[in-house]
Amino acid sequence: MKNYNKYLILFCLSIFSIEAFAQDFLPPLLPWNGKSKSLIVDSSNPWITPSELTGLTETPSYEETMAWLEKLSESSPYIAINSIGVSEQGRAIQMVMVSKDQDFTADELSTSKKPLILFQAGIHAGEIDGKDAGMMLLRDINVGDKLELLDYANLLFIPILNVDGHERKSEYGRVNQRGPKVMGWRTNAQNLNLNRDYTKLETAGVKAIAKVINTYDPDLYIDIHVTDGADYQYDVTYGFVETGGYSPEISSWLANQFKPEVDQALRDQGHIPGPLLFAANGQDFTEGNIAFSFSPRFSHTYGDIRHLPSILIENHSLKPYEQRVLGTYVFLEQAIKSVGDHFSELQKAISSDQDQSMESVIVKYGFRDTPADSVEFLGIRSEKITSDLTGNEFVDWKGEAITQIVPSILMDKPVSSVPVPKAYWIPAEWPEVIQKIKEHGIEMEVLEEAKEVNLEFSKVTEFKMVSQPYEGKMRFQSFDSEKEYRKVWMQPGSVRVQTKQALGELAVILMEPESVDSFFQWGYFNTILSQTEYMETYVMEPMAKQMLKNDPDLQKRFEEEKAKDETFAKSPRRIYRWFYEQTQYIDQNWKVIPVGREW
Repeated sequence: MKNYNKYLILFCLSIFSIEAFAQDFLPPLLPWNGKSKSLIVDSSNPWITPSELTGLTETPSYEETMAWLEKLSESSPYIAINSIGVSEQGRAIQMVMVSKDQDFTADELSTSKKPLILFQAGIHAGEIDGKDAGMMLLRDINVGDKLELLDYANLLFIPILNVDGHERKSEYGRVNQRGPKVMGWRTNAQNLNLNRDYTKLETAGVKAIAKVINTYDPDLYIDIHVTDGADYQYDVTYGFVETGGYSPEISSWLANQFKPEVDQALRDQGHIPGPLLFAANGQDFTEGNIAFSFSPRFSHTYGDIRHLPSILIENHSLKPYEQRVLGTYVFLEQAIKSVGDHFSELQKAISSDQDQSMESVIVKYGFRDTPADSVEFLGIRSEKITSDLTGNEFVDWKGEAITQIVPSILMDKPVSSVPVPKAYWIPAEWPEVIQKIKEHGIEMEVLEEAKEVNLEFSKVTEFKMVSQPYEGKMRFQSFDSEKEYRKVWMQPGSVRVQTKQALGELAVILMEPESVDSFFQWGYFNTILSQTEYMETYVMEPMAKQMLKNDPDLQKRFEEEKAKDETFAKSPRRIYRWFYEQTQYIDQNWKVIPVGREW
């Protein structure tokens, strides 16, 4: 028994040392005492939020959050709460609607003369700054002194999008993040990352967001995150598709009218705003910052291709929770004012992007040949130290502010584009894909009777799959294809998707195989790669001889194939297969991607 107690004590001590390790060894902090601290109400205030009660060091549970918001709603005529979906574990995904005119239906909010702003928190549930900032802001609007904000805009607030991940909470949620004390988990209950789901629509959370966007038609969409990675002085970094996107006029409005006002508001309250930051070398910014071209599987680029002004906030994970929450509050408050003040200009930008001609669509961007101009960067001093554990160098952050000049590396060079057909056809036997098109809000015609149509299809000639699943899907590492026309019968339930519609660019991105976020590349048509009929060699041998005897051109092509590929020439299996593929017995649908183009 004595030995048992001894080992138990040692085990508990070992656990304690692990608990203390991560937070205790985060890089040192810069002192901060921003004016935004005045936003925190006194502990005697009856409407103090659960997080404020802890000094903005902790965050409430799902139940506590919704109970507080429901109580606020009951006290105010300007708030209503609506369930927009149900999570994989059965929790309601709730949305708070805020309107001075008490417009709480989708029809009222989508047609109001005021702009409608949608902001969400907790898509990655450990990154929950937006929830507590939103609760404070709604409190101050409804029972404080900021009711005039509702003269600028109506609001949709989703406090927790990934509700199941939020409740998978512990002190071990995010090892690189400075608070809150107990955090949720990045992925949902099925281990899917919601912020990789905007094109494939597999999670309850993102399906709910797509439905909200289609139903309520917001004018600005804000997705609130927290970063990982290198240290720097900026506490609120955010971005949008500034170059290399599908909504150039919206991008211009965000860059020239929205951003200067929001940045100034943040500076006035003691915060340091910055752009989205991704170290070129993955460690520090000595080799520059990369402005990535995100694909539409991510929130803000999905918004861009829909011509919905969209912003991705990435608060700095190494800043204290209090500082991050208050910075988010300031951002949201100024966003409401800026959109309200410049709404007519924003509407013109949206309309212009929706009306732009669409002869081709870029499906892939790459890095520019040379970096853009260098920029001033508010960094943190660091040193390279040789690790005693690995023998390699690692970056040690010193907590001292420095100013650097670093290259700005832009990834906005068009690499691949596709011409836009008149329409796409999807056969009825692919109902999952058809359902996803519908959930995106893309208009379609559904066949009621069978119809023969002449369409262009892509046929895969060579392909290589990735070695492991990504977001639960087996994607393509590479592939080659060729195009061919064929007459096919489309059965009742098949759909025709015209490209001349509001979401035409999104349709192209989903349908064209070359697009990295196409249904094909996400693996929804992988069954076409399986061959299901074969020919025996005792049939193929005499048949091939007869084919060569009857077709001199086939003999020529066979000799050419052997001459250019020595492995082929020495492989009986490949030779028989080659002849089989020249016959009408080969599966005519094998490797044909079942998305037809109508020109």
